[in-house]
Amino acid sequence: MPSTLGWFHKPCKPFYIGQKFGENKACVDNASSSHVISCDGFNPPVGYRSLYGDKVHLGVDVGVVHGTNIHASREGVIEFIDTNPRTGLDVRIVTVINGRLFRHIYEHLLGYQGQKGDPVVTGQLIGWADNTGYSSADHLHFQLEVWNGTIWIPVNPETYMSDLYATDVLWANDKLKYASEQIAILAEKVADYMRK
Repeated sequence: MPSTLGWFHKPCKPFYIGQKFGENKACVDNASSSHVISCDGFNPPVGYRSLYGDKVHLGVDVGVVHGTNIHASREGVIEFIDTNPRTGLDVRIVTVINGRLFRHIYEHLLGYQGQKGDPVVTGQLIGWADNTGYSSADHLHFQLEVWNGTIWIPVNPETYMSDLYATDVLWANDKLKYASEQIAILAEKVADYMRK
């Protein structure tokens, strides 16, 4: 898969990645299975185990402050909104690009905008960052998956992300829409003038 497609935009500002795709840097305590710390998951400290077991992190963790606005990285349709002990509150959006299905997932949210089945545009507000689920601090877990015809396969989101923030795409689209509307109004006035 190409590495410079820039199909998905950064879902929030600022954008600092604390844990990358494929890493194993989170541990949960053995006693309560609720206290999460940053650690080497392949060599956890006494009393802790890797949050991912022998697997790895399937997304990127974006360090943000509590309540930061989270925006859709690409247009699509809300497939699912979920709450579970591991991921907290999450929103999943399915996008079609060149005939391929992609799913982008936003986890550990405080709240969300929209409902299952709702269309979203790039840059649309979909929720707010929090610390729900297994988490050691406020952040956004952003995960990207591609449908292979049978199952969703996690891929490194950074490979598909542009340097633009989703809100900047929304702003640019709004300006283009406004400019197009103004050109249409001007064209109609010119046409009226020519008819007279």
